[in-house]
Amino acid sequence: MLKKTTLAVLGLAVNGFASAGTMGPVCTPGNVTVPCETKQWDLGVQALYMKVIQSADRAYLHTVAPFDGYGEFKNDWDWGYKLEGSYHFNTGNDITLTWMHYKSDTTQGDFRGFIPFSTLAPPLFTSYTAASENQLDQVNLVMGQHADFGLVKNMRFYGGLQYANIRSDITHLYNQSPAALIPSGITSVSLHDDSDFKGVGPVIGIDYSYDLTNEFSLTANGAGSILYGSSRVFTGYVGAPVAAVIASWYGSKKTMVPSLEAKLGVNYAYGMAQGTLNIEGGYQVVNYFHALQTFGVESPAANVITTSDFGLYGPYLGLKYVGNV
Repeated sequence: MLKKTTLAVLGLAVNGFASAGTMGPVCTPGNVTVPCETKQWDLGVQALYMKVIQSADRAYLHTVAPFDGYGEFKNDWDWGYKLEGSYHFNTGNDITLTWMHYKSDTTQGDFRGFIPFSTLAPPLFTSYTAASENQLDQVNLVMGQHADFGLVKNMRFYGGLQYANIRSDITHLYNQSPAALIPSGITSVSLHDDSDFKGVGPVIGIDYSYDLTNEFSLTANGAGSILYGSSRVFTGYVGAPVAAVIASWYGSKKTMVPSLEAKLGVNYAYGMAQGTLNIEGGYQVVNYFHALQTFGVESPAANVITTSDFGLYGPYLGLKYVGNV
């Protein structure tokens, strides 16, 4: 009995010495888990209200002749949409296809420029109205993996392929024509500065959500891609109303275009008998770096081709229904 008592006292003493000088209780991080095996599908649609933003060489136009003043060409806000469909299988896996479409048209006046192409007469300085048309079609085909980080934090990691078709056209509508061209039936002249990019490449991203309640959650998304494709530029003077191409310049090259996307929002999940209806709204930005070519604010007169980013930003609101198979 004495031996047992002695061993017990020694054990407590050793335990006390081992605990002395330590930092106290150690926090245990939450477990990372994946959902149980299931089969589901979802369909979603988002309304996008966005605005195009581009680099300075494509955003600035002259407002004072001969070229000592600049003004920004401000693209209008316009609507787009995003469609989404997924098949969920195994333990948190999914295959997802998305398509984002956006198109905008803008007309803005009070710019100044010159028509330098004619060898029969000196350049004509005149005012003009600028009209632009911008379009983006983006398609993603990705595979994702859902993971739960504790009770309220959820993440989805995904990767796959992205295809992008970007087009940006700016037309300078001059209100008159050089006198030497009027006998040919050309009463007005327009300058076209058109560029596009088509490419495909890998895309990776993360969807994150933080559950505030059983229904409401904060959401965030970040994605990046590197696309390989063709970038083209066309610039030319066209005479109206006879639609005569008076002078033109064209270029095309293969290029690599990186892109970044970011999104912040709030999601509301409404449980239904056969699935869940999600309502999400927030703000997003998309930018393709050096995707477009342009002759810039100096038009073909400078004989220099530069590059321009193509970006979109604005709010979104969407619905997504997740149903059981």
